[in-house]
Amino acid sequence: MSKKETFKLLIKEFHKKKFPKIINRDLKIPATKKITTLIGSRQIGKTTYFYQLIIELKKTTSIEQILYVNFEDDRIFPLELKDLNDLIEAYFELYPENKEKQKHFFFDEIQNVPGWESFVRRINDTENVKLFLTGSSSKLLSKEIATSLRGRTLSFQVFPLSFREFLRFKNIELEKNFEYSPLRFTIKKKFTEYLRFGGFPEVVLESPELKQTLLQNYFEMTIYKDLIDRFSIKNTALLRNVSKFLVTNLANIFSINSYYKQISKQTPASKETISDYVSYLEDINFIYLIPFFDYSLKKQQTRAKKAFCVDNGLRNAVAFTFSKDEGRLAENLVFLELKRKNKNIFYWKGKNEIDFVIKNNDESLEAINVSFTNDLNERELKGLIEFKNTFKKTKNLTLLTKDLEKTENGIKFVPLWKWMLL
Repeated sequence: MSKKETFKLLIKEFHKKKFPKIINRDLKIPATKKITTLIGSRQIGKTTYFYQLIIELKKTTSIEQILYVNFEDDRIFPLELKDLNDLIEAYFELYPENKEKQKHFFFDEIQNVPGWESFVRRINDTENVKLFLTGSSSKLLSKEIATSLRGRTLSFQVFPLSFREFLRFKNIELEKNFEYSPLRFTIKKKFTEYLRFGGFPEVVLESPELKQTLLQNYFEMTIYKDLIDRFSIKNTALLRNVSKFLVTNLANIFSINSYYKQISKQTPASKETISDYVSYLEDINFIYLIPFFDYSLKKQQTRAKKAFCVDNGLRNAVAFTFSKDEGRLAENLVFLELKRKNKNIFYWKGKNEIDFVIKNNDESLEAINVSFTNDLNERELKGLIEFKNTFKKTKNLTLLTKDLEKTENGIKFVPLWKWMLL
């Protein structure tokens, strides 16, 4: 069978497809004429989110004006750039009446085809079509997209499930004033699971005894497919060490110099190699490093950064830790929630510390400390007051706790599980 005939088969197969039941995600894609690109780790739910968009589109658009192609389908292997034109010809031979109509094309993992960028640019420029692409970290880094598509795209990152989405996956619907109803006990119990195992969709739905194995497999795929293969890494032992060190020391300050001094006697490595590996881990959105807050960019750049991970469960599956580590895990959840909301995130340290500083578009500041306990340390409060006294543009002070809720001295005490559902 020729490539064109195979594409026709796939197109007709898609148009007759009965979609699986989708549990909707909260990510909203604004209306835009630009190409929409979804970026995120493998198994994060990008394809399922495509289905969510397609199901919604079907309410107002004929299914024949929607095209979905999974470029990891083995029936179209091997695939070259020239074959992509057969895809477009196959579609219009099946539906010539749609040539001038508005169409929506969803290309899943098109980055598997070498030279895909020129095809996507041409289709976007010459056809009446709205394009949606996915980009796994192993094939397409977020920083490469703007270059590849020359400003024609807007990228949106897909994160693990938020706590609200997690509850939805557990068939728990939030009712009005849920925090004052018996439902809150179920929610708090589920939060314990979320804190430990994170929000990868497949893991959330998996049985408890298999969650850890599944997460360890994700880590292995991340290391070998997204990093070692892509960047041709030779020192795999060092890469693993760096990865595990960062996630073990979650929510801590990370210094390449300090790490180098710590391992240099046992592990042959240069500071440059370590720096490269950390950069790769950031590139694939496995690790995030947030800067120190200061109005001086030079001071920001000279201070060490604070490390976070894309998912608590992934972190727990591979970290060297012998305790529940709930404080660090709670702080990581707060970071991810702020990241989902596209906040401009920093940390700060004076005499005391601030876990998160948010710089808003109007230049106002917010300070958040996380203390996942009800026996609060006085320094958590002192840090918030010190920050407000140092930076006069500070408008909100928040202390996230385990259960304690009140307002005192201008500080809002909010239970973390509740804050994540606001």
